[in-house]
Amino acid sequence: MSKLIRFSKRVIDALPPQPASAKAREDEYSDTEVAGLKLLVNRHGRKFFYLRYRHAGRQRSMKLGNYGDLDVADARSLALQHRALLAKGIDPQDANQTEQGMTFRRFVDDHYVPHARVSKRSANSDESKFKTHLFAVFGHKPLNTITRQEIQRYHDELISKRAPATANRHLALLKRCFNLAILWGHLENNPAKGIRMHTENNQSQRFLSVEEAQRLWKALGKDDNQIAATAIKLMLVTGVRREEALQARWEHIDRDRQLWHLPMTKSGRQRFVMLSETALAVLSELPNEGNGHYLFPGTKPGKPLSNARKCFLRALKAAGVVQFRIHDLRHTFASLAINNGATLYEVQHLLGHASNKTTQRYAHLASDNLRDASSRVGALIVPG
Repeated sequence: MSKLIRFSKRVIDALPPQPASAKAREDEYSDTEVAGLKLLVNRHGRKFFYLRYRHAGRQRSMKLGNYGDLDVADARSLALQHRALLAKGIDPQDANQTEQGMTFRRFVDDHYVPHARVSKRSANSDESKFKTHLFAVFGHKPLNTITRQEIQRYHDELISKRAPATANRHLALLKRCFNLAILWGHLENNPAKGIRMHTENNQSQRFLSVEEAQRLWKALGKDDNQIAATAIKLMLVTGVRREEALQARWEHIDRDRQLWHLPMTKSGRQRFVMLSETALAVLSELPNEGNGHYLFPGTKPGKPLSNARKCFLRALKAAGVVQFRIHDLRHTFASLAINNGATLYEVQHLLGHASNKTTQRYAHLASDNLRDASSRVGALIVPG
């Protein structure tokens, strides 16, 4: 539900970020001065001016600009200009289109990206795909002239340069983009519909042996950047993703119950991470408990550590470990758990996989456990 306030710099600056526990990804405020002028505040505290209006019987919205790039007076002036067009029966978004029709790049910049920023955690990744790859091929084309054959050709050519999974992510993004264009009345048909994903066979399954893991642990203990080194240690003994570790806050750690609350994960759901005695000992190495929000503070005040890559590469070199990515720490946690008796069901919940299909990549590691279980059943049946 939109909240009605009179926009001013003082009022907007004081608005808090949308709580991580809230169902909606952003909070919406309505200006009392200009009808339809909205301010959206997301979970990171970023603020955007929008205009919501009705035209030709349809509810529509358009981004006016980021708060900071636009002040309140600018946003009101721009909103009033658009409302003047509406009074003449002209859709302000149509007025921005070329005679040929809205280009793919214009749709992405003006419509898709603003929507993604307030609704998707991977919005930055989407923008990177557009700027690095998709705009070069489709950016100049009118949205309604892009054909299925062009998209199929792009999808096929991409796997000669990138992994099948990468090509599939690009295709999924195109499908989503065109679906939204249809939903918002800019397109009638989705040209990416019916194009099949490539078979993905590029899943890395590099696991550290116990001896390698011990060498890496010792190397991390000697690294100069102990904040980053401790973050990597926590990933190794909990199996959490990199961003889950780097964004961790002290208020989400419950030492008494040995639980770590993740309010938002890759799947969009909250989950709880079990903290072993080893994990709790790792946390005890941190000097800032009770002195800040983030477990692993960065160099900028109030911001978390943005990347532990340099520390990770130094530790790998010192430990003599090669061809190993930071995400493989998660694979290593799973493999060590299974090789020490954990079931696939248990690993699924330890890693927070939404589906057991993801956990099946570790099925071959459970073969020894299954063989032992089968042997025990046989021993029970056959008389000694």
